Amino acid sequence: MAIRVDPTLLDDMERYGAPDIKACFNCGNCTAVCPLSEGDDAFPRRMIRHVQLGQRDALAASKEVWMCYYCGECSETCPREAAPGELMAAARRFAIGRFDPTTLARRMFTSTAFNIGWMVVLFAILVGFLLGTSDVLPEGRVNTASLLEWIPFHVIHDMGLAVIIILGVLAVVALVNMLWLLSRETSAQGAPQPPATPSRFPLKAALLALGDMVGEVIRHRRFRDCQTAESRSDGPLPLRRRFVHLNIMFGFLGLALATVLDYLFKEPGSYVPLYYPIRLLGTIAGIALMYGATVAMIQRARKPERAYFDRSTVSDWALLIFLWIIGATGFVLEIAEYVTMSGISVDIVFLVHVGLAMELLLLLPFTKFAHIIYRPVALWYFAFRARRMGVIPNNMGFAEPQKESAA
Repeated sequence: MAIRVDPTLLDDMERYGAPDIKACFNCGNCTAVCPLSEGDDAFPRRMIRHVQLGQRDALAASKEVWMCYYCGECSETCPREAAPGELMAAARRFAIGRFDPTTLARRMFTSTAFNIGWMVVLFAILVGFLLGTSDVLPEGRVNTASLLEWIPFHVIHDMGLAVIIILGVLAVVALVNMLWLLSRETSAQGAPQPPATPSRFPLKAALLALGDMVGEVIRHRRFRDCQTAESRSDGPLPLRRRFVHLNIMFGFLGLALATVLDYLFKEPGSYVPLYYPIRLLGTIAGIALMYGATVAMIQRARKPERAYFDRSTVSDWALLIFLWIIGATGFVLEIAEYVTMSGISVDIVFLVHVGLAMELLLLLPFTKFAHIIYRPVALWYFAFRARRMGVIPNNMGFAEPQKESAA
């Protein structure tokens, strides 16, 4: 089959943050040292070949893009210093931009000025809308009740609902693009195909694949595999990337759950003790989020002797900064519930907290944060495809094709 080479992809990938791919001469060392290269997985050599040949769709549709945790081993041992691990990070940004029909993601990933400018403008629009509906500034003690009189709860609720609807529409369109591309490319590349489409949807395979995906997303087992060898250890457990990443992930999900439960079961602005179950959940989740984001930012700023901190992008920093400020302002507002606080500073904290939370959701499909929706769906798709072929996914790597029993 003839392959049409597109040399422009090399330059495009550099704009997404990839190193000089032309330095790679395909020695295969990166794949040999990668702890996740099993079976038909080729981290990250196959991605490099896709880039060198200009295979845009094949690159965006590769499952390795979503399975790589970037332990940095490949970059540290590359004899040509081609930084293949950084290519994997750039490939993920490229894939996010490829799935986004608005082109906003690719512009944010490839232009620092546009990225920062758009985030500032969007934040100003959101805060301006909130201030446009506000009443007289609270006087005396400032707490949630008085803040929700200043900016009415129904305004924040309606604004949040609109943001969720916009996010949902954008996410569905992007995921449809993603699944269409994945299905088309896995067929075009001559990979083993599942049996002919049955008359009924293979529900069993879909549910089993869902279990495979959930298990990997919750436990990050393959992330753990990246750090089992002493040479890949990042120091004490509290400083290891898997532990830090899990704190950020579960902290964010815990806060999201606490927010939903708070809306469903508590009167907006009403006082509850610190040990109230929903408040306690939010506090613990906030601590986890703040811890994870703080350690991650310190590690990126200090750039210890690990390859994955060498080329932090604006998108990497923006996500951590957003999460950290949202967590910090949330704690200030929580303290205001139990300690007498007054002054316009608390009002500003409230505006920043609500505005950034709304902006984080609106920007989700266009930033690094998008992997929270793309990665689970990609993992499910490839596990589902394997299950349909009778292969039991081995730790999401599909390395040991054990056939399912007839029973």
